[in-house]
Amino acid sequence: MNLSPAARAVFVELLVHGPLSRAEVARRLELSPSVLTKLTRPLLAEGFLVEEPGPAGVPGRPSVPLRVEPARRAYAGVKLTDSELFAVRTDLGGAVTAEVRLPLEGHEVGRVVGRIAEAVALLPGDEPPAAVGVSLAGPVSRADALVRHSPFLGWREVPLAGLVTAATGLPAVLENDVRALTAAVHWFGAAAGRGTFALVTIGEGLGCGIVVDDRLLVGTAGVSGQIGHLAIDDRGPICERGHRGCARAYLASPSIRRTARAALDRPSLTFEQALDLARRGDPVARRIFDEAGLALGRIVATIANLIGPEVVVLSGEAVHMHEVCEAAFEAALGEHTHWTSEPVEVRVQPFAFTEWARGAAVVALRHDLGVA
Repeated sequence: MNLSPAARAVFVELLVHGPLSRAEVARRLELSPSVLTKLTRPLLAEGFLVEEPGPAGVPGRPSVPLRVEPARRAYAGVKLTDSELFAVRTDLGGAVTAEVRLPLEGHEVGRVVGRIAEAVALLPGDEPPAAVGVSLAGPVSRADALVRHSPFLGWREVPLAGLVTAATGLPAVLENDVRALTAAVHWFGAAAGRGTFALVTIGEGLGCGIVVDDRLLVGTAGVSGQIGHLAIDDRGPICERGHRGCARAYLASPSIRRTARAALDRPSLTFEQALDLARRGDPVARRIFDEAGLALGRIVATIANLIGPEVVVLSGEAVHMHEVCEAAFEAALGEHTHWTSEPVEVRVQPFAFTEWARGAAVVALRHDLGVA
């Protein structure tokens, strides 16, 4: 979308906070009514904005709210793992309208790009998506559209955005998977409308996305939010990188699974089975998840002390373990939050794996709008 900065601000305000009356939009953005009318007129004419019908039977001339028409444009999002890809199609409001899951046939770049193009083509819709977002783990630089290093795929310095554009004929943008999810949470999730917040993801690894003053922090060369190996306790378990007592050693689901198997002498125990044991009061499993909760509380307190967020959102494929370790988490959060700070609000956002791909689609939307 080719929007002026002022028109973009109006559109994003309505996208994230709408429906809103013209008077409210003008107040929020400090615009005069005449300027707002000039900015919204072409968006209304092109169908990107619509007027909400007012309540029937109301005397006088009620204010008519404006909202974004979500069906006006679509985006594709792709999440790459080491063995498969997940693709979704979303509307302008970030709602998933279709999804596709395909296995990867090896890690050779050309094959993966071909698989991405196939997945995008398989997503049903009347019109092609306006842009494609691709997310994956590891340092990714949107500035130069490079996958700098992907440990899961064995890639270095791969110009994936350009290759996807060539294969699909569509604009493409790359993003780290956690930052992509953070973008979706910022506009359409548990932190919608919050200017400063952090997202912490718990699953196969640990991730952190940070938004400060409505800007998603990217970091040098696409590296930011690296919380996985923060030191928790130098007497703790060892992670796969050899660090003793780091956050990942306590919290990542493979680490919890490994610790539970050893402690309970059950070599085939799964993460979910260990969690179920903790729910039912098994003292060994309970201790493992309580220690995970203590580590998580310490991490969230550290983030809160650093950036002063309005809210911290917990998500990821293993976030449901929070229900088991909540008491330990709250205790550590209270202990490690700076004494001058107000208690940070924490929200747990339920997770489905397609959320990773939805985040990539929201990155495509932001790219299309020219939002960093």
